[in-house]
Amino acid sequence: MNAAAILALSFLFLIAQAGSVKAQEAPFKGTTVRVIVGFPPGGGADAEGRVLARHLGKYIPGNPTLIVQNMPGAGGLTASNWFEDLAKPDGSTLYYCVGATAVIQQAFGLEGVKYNLRNWEMIGSVDRATSVVLLRPDKLERLTDKSKPPLGVGARTGDDTWSTIFLWGAEYLNWNVRWILGYQGGGELRVAFERGETDLYATANLITLRELIASGFRPLTQQGSLTSTGSFRRRPEFKDVPTFDEMLGKRRPTGDAWTAYVTWTGSDAVGRPLFAPRKTPSAMGQQLRDAFGKLETDKEFITELKKVGGDDADLLTAKDAEPVLRQVLTVTPGRQGFVQKITKKLLQR
Repeated sequence: MNAAAILALSFLFLIAQAGSVKAQEAPFKGTTVRVIVGFPPGGGADAEGRVLARHLGKYIPGNPTLIVQNMPGAGGLTASNWFEDLAKPDGSTLYYCVGATAVIQQAFGLEGVKYNLRNWEMIGSVDRATSVVLLRPDKLERLTDKSKPPLGVGARTGDDTWSTIFLWGAEYLNWNVRWILGYQGGGELRVAFERGETDLYATANLITLRELIASGFRPLTQQGSLTSTGSFRRRPEFKDVPTFDEMLGKRRPTGDAWTAYVTWTGSDAVGRPLFAPRKTPSAMGQQLRDAFGKLETDKEFITELKKVGGDDADLLTAKDAEPVLRQVLTVTPGRQGFVQKITKKLLQR
């Protein structure tokens, strides 16, 4: 083969390579991708979603612009149903989901659930710390004294994983509490707590916890991280605060009552997943997963994430998070029946 032929073949190879790169970038190049967040601005999910949106695009082929769109309502249910029915699998929409809440809504049969988390394409997940419960020290005696006004628990719909602390506390520790439902997100819940509209507040956000403790609120108990043995491990920042199962002690229930608690509370292990819509092309889904994986070594991203999510906020790949998701979505009729019973009794639904 002469030099001219070799040069021609090399030129054709370079053109083919360029065409391949262009084809890979085509779904995202020059586009704007919406990242749906099912809660209003100001809360933890919103803050984390915005950190993801600022950094993920630089690792997606074609470098699209990612923007956050808040779609609050019914503890994330509005956004989840919308994503199931209307999100197009063309790379234009992603969903940053509060995984535990969405899992509980689906697994325990919340009225109005029209989505199936198993249908969606998981890109990766933000693994967060678990919640700590706060209150004013002068209100502690009211918690177990039913001759006094009950302590108000602010919540969205009562489906958050930290809600188990108050539900099981009322049922097995005879806590004197009442629910105030309808708040749209973490920001509203914090403001209501600081104003005294509610008396008990739970959050995983380390910055928020530190600020509230500095202003006079005190930890009561914590959710803890579920271990492989079925117990709950204290957060390293709150080593002196008992987990709720430690508070239960000998009054901890058995059977469906306890396995329901473990399933509900343990669903936090899913983290906060980023999803692409169902039927997303496999090549596009892989590009998104690869991009998410590169965030693990992005020091700027990790620093920002820890500022809003806490010092132990971390990333889970889809490979690690998806099996956990499928596991916690498997619920026995006994557990589901117990949850329906306790929420009907205490949340009147």
